[in-house]
Amino acid sequence: MANVRCIYKLIRLQKLRLPLNATSSRLAPLQPRPMTFWIARSYGKDEKAANLDDFRAREDQRERERDAADKAAEKASQKEAGGGGGLGATGSESSGPKDDAKQAKVDAIRTKILDAALQHVPTQGWTRQAIILGAEESGYPSVVHGMFPEGGFALVSHFNGKCNAQLVESLQQRTDDGKQEVEDPLDFLVQAVRQRLEMVAPYKTHWPQAMALLAQPQHAPTALAQVLTLVDDICYYSGDRSVDFGWYTRRVGLATIMKMTELYFLQDKSPGHAQTWEFLKSRMDEAVQLQMMLSQTEGMTHTFQRSFNSAFITARNILGLGYNRN
Repeated sequence: MANVRCIYKLIRLQKLRLPLNATSSRLAPLQPRPMTFWIARSYGKDEKAANLDDFRAREDQRERERDAADKAAEKASQKEAGGGGGLGATGSESSGPKDDAKQAKVDAIRTKILDAALQHVPTQGWTRQAIILGAEESGYPSVVHGMFPEGGFALVSHFNGKCNAQLVESLQQRTDDGKQEVEDPLDFLVQAVRQRLEMVAPYKTHWPQAMALLAQPQHAPTALAQVLTLVDDICYYSGDRSVDFGWYTRRVGLATIMKMTELYFLQDKSPGHAQTWEFLKSRMDEAVQLQMMLSQTEGMTHTFQRSFNSAFITARNILGLGYNRN
């Protein structure tokens, strides 16, 4: 019986095994892997790592080659520049003086035309027509007025710059280029402003037109720069070497008096503009008295000084002007 039971058990196990093998290979017993499989897998991992290392090595090599090529090209270009440097440097250096000479020639032509145009201002005003007549009188065609896209303002600005330069030259002669001390600074300021306004007298009839051109927004920076530079020159040669806050106050005050006197000058019909010069002297005296009065009230002095200083510094910064003198 024992043998029979063993036989039945074997048959039942065999029946169970056959269907499993026939229906599903997933439950089949695992077969041992050959050694070559494990060797192949390990080799595959090593090969991937080797490929990555090789890629990195190649990229590093390419970087080194590119750097070497760039350095070689740079050296070659420097060598070429060195070989032809004499001619190249001479050409670049000579182009600067050539451009400067060309610009100087253009400036000379502009100055010649504008100087001639000033003679026509009493009849033509501060207009493009006056510039055209000046060009024709100087021997240039009328189309040369294209050199002056600003129109009549170019003529006004030229006139102001020319008059300011003449005044500064006169002040330099009177003070030995600022080395000689001025005995009466107040009278010096009065005479300087008077001398500058007398230069406008031949063009008095059309000067309101010039003032209108100067007041236009696109021309304000140039006009303001000319005024600030002029008042600084006048104060400097009058002996004002101060570096305190009064430096700004005096210059703004002088500019204000100049403009007030200029407006009075246009309406003055007295012989020799005598009333204008009296007005100028009175305003200067009042400015001195005001300064003396403010100096006795410290709070008010600082308030006025801050106001004047802020206005002057703002204008100077907008124009990018520097007033440091050596």
